Amino acid sequence: MADDVELQGEGVKTLHLKSLRIQWQIVAIQTVATLALIWLYLQLGTNFGVCNAANIDSEGDGLWCPALDHTLTLDLFENILGSESGDSSFNLPLPDFLTGQGNEGPGRYYMPIILCGLLTAGWVFLNLQAPQLRRRVVLGGLIVLILFLAGRLLLGWFWGMLTEWDLYLPISSDASRNHAETLVYPLVLYTQIFIVALYLTPIWTGMMGIWGLSRRMIGWSLGTTLVYLGIHALLSFEAVTVYFDVGLRPISPQISNEMVLGGLVSQTIWPLLLMAILMLIYSESGFAVIRNLEYAFRLPESCKKDPEYVTQFDNMLNGHLIHTVGIFILVSLCAILALKFDDLILDIVAIFGASQWSGQVQESLELQLTYGKVISAMLMLIFVAGLKYILPWQRLVGFIESYLPDFSSSE
Repeated sequence: MADDVELQGEGVKTLHLKSLRIQWQIVAIQTVATLALIWLYLQLGTNFGVCNAANIDSEGDGLWCPALDHTLTLDLFENILGSESGDSSFNLPLPDFLTGQGNEGPGRYYMPIILCGLLTAGWVFLNLQAPQLRRRVVLGGLIVLILFLAGRLLLGWFWGMLTEWDLYLPISSDASRNHAETLVYPLVLYTQIFIVALYLTPIWTGMMGIWGLSRRMIGWSLGTTLVYLGIHALLSFEAVTVYFDVGLRPISPQISNEMVLGGLVSQTIWPLLLMAILMLIYSESGFAVIRNLEYAFRLPESCKKDPEYVTQFDNMLNGHLIHTVGIFILVSLCAILALKFDDLILDIVAIFGASQWSGQVQESLELQLTYGKVISAMLMLIFVAGLKYILPWQRLVGFIESYLPDFSSSE
């Protein structure tokens, strides 16, 4: 058992969490997960943030639609408050450069994403402190928020009752006694922050999960991303847009003839495939950090200082980085080939000559529709999966790995 392992010698490096958190392999995996998350979020806005052909402006440019765009909601909220107050120049408390209002395209997300990164850094730093200090900071933050919301109202109300020597409610038609107006600014500010935070839930929850080592946060991030995709698919469905159309661009049911990546994949498929790959990289890298650190944390104290265990852990992290690159390249290539499998079917059918059956297959529209691509791709993947009964994949992978550079720890 691991508890019976005797200490063979202490090295400079150990497997304590304090040292592992700053180890370059751990930081590299966390950075890969963070970049994949940010790229995924920007890809969501890019893919589903352009209006359909019916909403193209006079210059031929696509109008930005309300698909995962917090700035449109903020603009609507600002216009409503401006019309209610009678002030056409009304502005929300947070400046536009912080929320991204007024920017075009993905530029609306850059500054909010940076703010999410700063919030995550502060949250992670706070979690590394003593529990008593964390409770004091959280309690102090709540008190500040409450005082900012109702402090002016309470002070003005109590001072008015003392100076006038009269009891009255803080809500009154008299302007000198209507202290409830002081609640407008903080409530508007909190609402503005809530709108931005709601739209960027996948970003800040994902960052907190990656750097705060929280599976629950990563799960929330993946869940909200899938919810956003589901809502977009529902609101852009043809049967729904007949009754409720918000101008979202629907996913085309027919594959485009325009190809990218040297003709490997259709232009309409590539953004969706890229989003799927990024989601896999983000989830796998985010959970891998937690899984590896949990393994190191559960080791006995003697093993954490054993150079052999340290070397083994380093090799495991190096192997994960190599496999992240290699495996996902192979998976992406296999997915691209699977999506092109319908062309191979047509080529095979053409071998049988110009019979009526082959002509009907070659002219079939079903192979060019989405479900046709799915069926042909499933056939391709079933064929690849069946190769494991013919080809010795483990021996082939071991042969390839034997020629890779040795990343073992030399310390």
